[in-house]
Amino acid sequence: MLVSSIMSVLFSLVLGVCLFALPVRSQTPQEEPVPGPDSHETGQGPHGHLFGDWGGERTRLLERGVKFDFQYVSDSLWNLKSEQKERFASWNRFRGTLDIDLGTLIGQQGWYFHATALWQGGGNLGVYLGLLTSPSGMSSANTCRLDSWWIEKRWLDERITARVGQFAGQDFYGAQHYAASFIFEPMGYALGNLFTDLESFDPPSTPAMEIRVAPSHNIYVKSMVLAAVRSPFSQNPTGLVPQFNGTPMSVSEIGFTPGKKASSMRAFDNVESRKGYSGLYQFGASYNPAKFTAPMSATSRSRNYLLYWMASQALWRMDPKEAKGLDATFACDWSPPSINRTTRC
Repeated sequence: MLVSSIMSVLFSLVLGVCLFALPVRSQTPQEEPVPGPDSHETGQGPHGHLFGDWGGERTRLLERGVKFDFQYVSDSLWNLKSEQKERFASWNRFRGTLDIDLGTLIGQQGWYFHATALWQGGGNLGVYLGLLTSPSGMSSANTCRLDSWWIEKRWLDERITARVGQFAGQDFYGAQHYAASFIFEPMGYALGNLFTDLESFDPPSTPAMEIRVAPSHNIYVKSMVLAAVRSPFSQNPTGLVPQFNGTPMSVSEIGFTPGKKASSMRAFDNVESRKGYSGLYQFGASYNPAKFTAPMSATSRSRNYLLYWMASQALWRMDPKEAKGLDATFACDWSPPSINRTTRC
């Protein structure tokens, strides 16, 4: 009850700060709120959408600040040789995403709204094979739900950004910057050890709030408070009503972005936007004050945390203005061995 009250108060406080903040006009027009991985599960490509511009309706809505997208993605996998019998598994996901620029729509400059919902289901080959990491970065649980939503406010040409709503920590902290180039987990989503301290993931996102600051051209600092729960799919089956339960945990990150403006850097890149010799170097930490039980022990210990280091860098380009070439990525994390016994690079 106390945790629920604390989360409710913090959530309401940050929402109030966003809603009543003094408007500061940005010097450059913005197109969309800070996107999550739902914006990058598949690139739009050079030919646009399958059904085109809907008779110009997409363009008309975009001119008014409303952008929407429907996509279908499938991972179809087959274990050709293993201890288990051969099995074909197909994981399917339908997702709808809505982004609204409230400055263009109603004149509230620097305000944005984002929401995404999905249906997903199918065969999870990783569970069938008993693997530590899934060969599909999408597979989790069969569900139909509102994944995430948030209200966002930006100040000083995106140097300061605050948002509040329902979104996942792993969508923005410890996320693989080049995830669009891989299909298997964790390369296709986020560091696997982030689950050890219950950092939230999508689609069962939880109530959260975040502030991001870019003090210089190539450096950003951001921090987030979220509700950490042990059974996220069951505690809020539909995602429609925020559930303030679990434990408030924090996640923070500092990043260096050579070749790109820090305020425009997103957690998930895609091949279409990966142009030039840009890079991203990150150090982050997640902390959960709840009680955890160590492996091979029935004794509960308070708090758990994880540190991570990540680097993504373009090494060579056929054309410096394009994305074709060679990229490198590296990640390493550490958490207390007394509880987790896990270190992974």
